[in-house]
Formats: sequence, structure tokens, C-alpha cells
Amino acid sequence: MDYRKQESYLKTARIIGAVAVALLLICAGLVFKGNSILRSEMAFAIVVAVLAGSLFYTPDYLHLTVVPDKRRRWAIKIRSRIIIAVLLLGLTLAPNAHGRIATVIAALWLTFTMLLARRLNPRWLPLFLFFTDWLLVMPSILHGGLSGRVAIAILALAVHLAVVICARRYWKCAVLSGAAACFLLVMVWGHGLLHPFPWAGWTMIAISALFTAYTVHRAEKHNAGNIEHAMAELTEFTGYPPEKIRALWETSNQQLAANWEKAAIPHDDRERMAEWYRQNSELYLFAISAYNLEFKRIKSNLKVLRFARGACLDYGAGNGEILLEWSRRGNIATYFDVDGVTMRFARHRAERQKLPLEFATTKDALRAAAARHGFDTVFSFDVLEHLPDLPGELDFLSSLLSPGGVFVFDVPAGSTKAHPMHLNHNLNVLEYMSAKQLVDRRPLSLRIPFRKEEKWIFEKPKS
Repeated sequence: MDYRKQESYLKTARIIGAVAVALLLICAGLVFKGNSILRSEMAFAIVVAVLAGSLFYTPDYLHLTVVPDKRRRWAIKIRSRIIIAVLLLGLTLAPNAHGRIATVIAALWLTFTMLLARRLNPRWLPLFLFFTDWLLVMPSILHGGLSGRVAIAILALAVHLAVVICARRYWKCAVLSGAAACFLLVMVWGHGLLHPFPWAGWTMIAISALFTAYTVHRAEKHNAGNIEHAMAELTEFTGYPPEKIRALWETSNQQLAANWEKAAIPHDDRERMAEWYRQNSELYLFAISAYNLEFKRIKSNLKVLRFARGACLDYGAGNGEILLEWSRRGNIATYFDVDGVTMRFARHRAERQKLPLEFATTKDALRAAAARHGFDTVFSFDVLEHLPDLPGELDFLSSLLSPGGVFVFDVPAGSTKAHPMHLNHNLNVLEYMSAKQLVDRRPLSLRIPFRKEEKWIFEKPKS
């Protein structure tokens, strides 16, 4: 994967998203004009904010992936959060008992449609969810339970949520859902229930529909290119047909979890662990490959590359994704992992691209490399949670750093149902590394409490 192309794509995506959000907010401002009560203003502002955030972020998140079921699962998950939001906001902002009853009925309707959606063919899911929302909004606004401006915001959000989960039919979905939403606005305008300038509401819906469809189109096209490149490399290396590679992309993580549970390796048995990882390295080849095609991983790898400097070691480098890119940029790059299929794949990729990657499988080899040229950067991602002696690994990797070098790594996440091979370590990483005289260099964005994933960046003093 060429990360310069990924960065260029994401920069353009952010510009397009920013333009869409700016236009949406301008139209929302026009819809917002006029007399209204505070409850209506708050509800309108909340829905518009949710729509703006999703318009900017969700198309790439859902469509840069190799998981075919991701959009359906996301749609159901978001539905459950919407139900909670409707109950909280509706019961809080409702002016009377009638409004609270209407809120409960709306939540029950959304719950019922969510349960039906679980059993529905994914092909029909986007339009099904949109039209069930449409049917909910129509009586609410006609009977005075919902203000016109809030109805506009909800319809624009419903259009966006329908289009963003589409695959291949996003333009048709945008036209159908957008037209249905605008038709409903025409109906309520005829009853005198809408803002005196309905064109602003129609424009909000058009922006939601067309920009969502366009960003989905771009993401689908870009993702297809990423998949084609990854598929070509894997096909050449393994000889497997594309359908088998896709199947392994989808199932490798589940197979790894099952194999680990079956092996029942004691957490202090380093030799059996190393052998298990060697034996299962082909499954890791496909799990890592699929992971590297995900939107969040692409963004994460780009951020990580910004921390790199000079000679770089990736400890537990897997398929060699980060190192290959760093080597392409003309830097010394050293690969370390167990001697298995993933290492052979990384070596194959380096040879095909004529990149001078160094390969090591022992700590003595890493010490020798550090003595030759030093390491200005040490990376270790999705690795330390697999190793029993966390303090020992941190000490060893820190010792390889040149003065002024940076050590960037993930904190161990602990065992989960999906990843039972992750070991549970109780270590205050900040205190431990600070005691070793390494300086915490995390930016503010990585210091936010309660992050699901913690990345640490420590710098070795120059003297």
C-alpha cells in the first residue's frame, strides 16, 4: 500500500467533508431563522450536529473495509443509539404528558423496525430504514408533535443514514430517499406547518443525499484499488484464488481465537507461545492484511509514520506495512518478528519492491543492528499484549534507542472474547517509563482519558 496515495485521498476527503458540512450549516442557519421555542431549537441543533459529524466521517469509516457485513451491523448499532437518544432528549424536552407519550411511541416504533431490520436482506435495508423513519416523521409533524425545522433535520439525517450504508446503489438510494423527504416537506408546507422558506429545507436534504452519495462513491472506488493491490500481492505469494483470500480475510481472526483456546498455553510459557505464533502465522498474514485495509488502521499508520525518524525498528512487524513505507522514503528499516509466514511475506514484498529491509528474529541480532547504526525510532504495535514479560520487553526496546530516539507502542489491551491470546498486564506504563528517564512525548490528542486504545510515545534524552 502506498501511504502517500492514502494521505492524498484522505486530505481530499476532509476537504470535501468540510465543504459539505459548511453548506449544511449555512442551510441549517436559514432554516433556524424565525420564531421558535427553546426546546425546538435545541433538538434541531443536536440533530444537525450529529448529521454534520457523520457526513464528515462515516462514509470512509464504513466503505474502506473488507468486511462485507460492516455496514449492516453499523446500521443496527446506530439504530440502538438513536433509540436511546430519542428517549433521553424526548422525555427531557417534551413540554407535556402528550409529548412524553409520543416519545415513548416513537422509541417503540424504532425498536420494532430495528428488530425487523436484523432479519432483512441487506440489499433492502437502507430504503427500509429510511421509509420507516419517513412514516414516523409524517404523522408527528402533521399532528403538531414535531416542529417543521426539527422534521427537516431528522429527514436529512435519515437520508444520510440510508445512503451511507448502501453498497453500489447509493445514487439510486440518494435520489429515492431525497425525493421522498422533499415530498413530505411539500405536503407539510401545504398545511402551513413549515418554515416560510422551504427551499432551505429542501437544500439541506439535497446536500445530505448528494454529498453522502459522492463520498461513498469515492470511498468505494478507493477501497477497490486498495483491495486490488493487496489481493495481487497475496495471490502472487500464496497462490490462493481471490475467493479463498476473501474468506480468510473474513474468518482468520475467529480461527486464531479458536486455535488459541484449543492450545491452552500457560501465560508464562514463552517457548510454546512462540511456537504457536509460528504455526499460526499464515492466519495472522490474512488477519493483518484485512486490518491494514480498514479506514481506522490506514489513519493510524499515517499518524505513526509522522513520529518516525531516521533508522527505524518495528518490533513484531507482521506483514511489514509500516517498514515498507518507511524504507520507500529512503530510511533504514529493520523488521523483527517470529520466523513464519508473515516474515516470508514481508521479505517477498521487500524483494519485489527492491527495498533494503533488514530482517531479524533474535534479540542478539537487534543488539548488533543497534550497535551498527542505532535506532532513532522503535515501533511496537499489537505485539506487547502477546508477550508475558512486559517490563522486560520495555526495558529491552528502550535500550536499543539512540539518544534522542523515540519509542512508540501500544499499551497491552488485555484478553477479550475476540482476542483471547491478549495477556492481561497490570503496569502503570507512564510511571514505569518515566522511572527509566524516558520523557512522555504524547500529543494532547493521545492524552485524552478513557481512550479505548492507548498509544505511548517516549523519547530517550540526548545526554
